[in-house]
Amino acid sequence: MSDTRSISEPKLFGITESSLSLVFGVAEGDQLVDAEATVRLNGDVRAVSKQPGTRLVRIDDLEPATEYEIEILSDGACAEPNRYLPAKVRTLAAPAAAEVASFATLNDLHFGEARMGGMLTKDHEYGDARPGFPVVCDADYDAPYAEFMNADAIAEINRLDVDCTVIKGDIADRGLAEQFETAARTFAAFEKPHHPFLGNHDYLQRNKGIEVDGYGILGAQPAPRSFEVAGWLLVLLDTTIPGEHHGSFDQARRDWLAETLSDGQRRGQPTLLFSHHQPVPPEHRDSYPNAIGMDPADSVALFDLLAAAPHVKGMLIGHTHRNRIRRYPPTGKLPFVEVNNPKDYPGGFGHYRLFEDGSFRQEVRRTPSPRALEHSTRCRSLFQGSFQHFVLGTLEERSYVAEA
Repeated sequence: MSDTRSISEPKLFGITESSLSLVFGVAEGDQLVDAEATVRLNGDVRAVSKQPGTRLVRIDDLEPATEYEIEILSDGACAEPNRYLPAKVRTLAAPAAAEVASFATLNDLHFGEARMGGMLTKDHEYGDARPGFPVVCDADYDAPYAEFMNADAIAEINRLDVDCTVIKGDIADRGLAEQFETAARTFAAFEKPHHPFLGNHDYLQRNKGIEVDGYGILGAQPAPRSFEVAGWLLVLLDTTIPGEHHGSFDQARRDWLAETLSDGQRRGQPTLLFSHHQPVPPEHRDSYPNAIGMDPADSVALFDLLAAAPHVKGMLIGHTHRNRIRRYPPTGKLPFVEVNNPKDYPGGFGHYRLFEDGSFRQEVRRTPSPRALEHSTRCRSLFQGSFQHFVLGTLEERSYVAEA
C-alpha cells in the first residue's frame, strides 16, 4: 500500500428501500487515480470499482428496512465516516402500496451560462476570481458545460424510463432567444414527454425592453397549467415577475390554483405542485436566498390555500440550487422540496415515484457520466468550499418518503 493512498470525499449520496449510492475517489496524494476500490456492506463485497476521477457506485438488491455497515477500501486505505458518510445506514421501509408512475425534475439549467464561481457580487452574480474563490468556465472544456451537463442528465433520465419530466424554470441563463433555442435542441433528446415552465432568469431581457417568447421557442404550453399522470394531478405554477429575481403569487394566480385544487379534490386526485420560487414566511424575508423567493404576503396566502387542500401531497421547487425540505406551521407535514440543479455541483436531478395510496418517494440522482462527475466535482470547492455544504443538504433531504 502507498503511504499516501486514501479514499477521497466519500459520501452516501442516496438511498432507497433496495439500493444505496456512494460517491468517492481513490487518491494518491492530491491526485485521483484509477486504483481498485472495494465496497463492502456488512462485510460482504457488493461492488468493485476501478476508474480515475470521482466515482458513483450504486448498489441494488438490498433488503428494505435493513441496517448495513458501509466500508470503502483500497489497498489498505479505508473511508472514514464523516458528516456525509455514516458508518451504518438503514434502507428505507418497503412501500405500502403499488407504484403507479415515476417522473423526473430538472431546474435551473441555465443554458448559456459560460462561467460560475469567483466572489459573489452584491447582486449575487458571479464575480472575479480570488484566492479561495476560483472560477469554472466553458473555456476549460471542449463544449459549454451547461450543454453537456444538461444533455447527460437527460440521457440518464431516459435510461430510468420515467413517464415524464418537469422542468422548473431558469432554462435560459439570460433569457436570450439563442439560449432557449439551445435548450429546445437539447430537450429534443427526451424520449418521454417533458413539461417546462419559466423562472426569473428566463425573463431577464425584459430589463432591456426586449420580449423573448421562451415558451414559443420551446414549443411548450405556458404555466399555470396542470396535467395527469396515473391518477395524480401535477400542477405547474407561475411565480415569476418578469424582470425581477423574486417571485409573486398574486390574487389572479391564487384564484386559478383554488379552482384547480377544488376540481382535483372533487375527483379525489392526489396532487403535487411545482413552482420556481420557494415560499417565504414573513419572519425569514431578509435572509438569503429568501430575499429572492416568493413575496412573504403571497406566501402566507398560499399556505392558507394549501392548508385547506389535504389532497396536495407536496410542493416541488427550483430557484435555490440546493437540496432542502421545509415545512411550515400552517400546512403541517406538507413538504416544500428544493432540489439542486444539473449544471454544477452535485450535478443531477430529482427522481420521483408515485404510489397508489397517495404517497410518493424522492431520490436526488447525481449524473453519472465521467465528464459530468469531473465538472461537478470541480464546482464542489467553489466559494471557499462553502458551496458543497450549501447545496448538498442531508441524506434525508435527498432521499425522502412522503407518506400518504
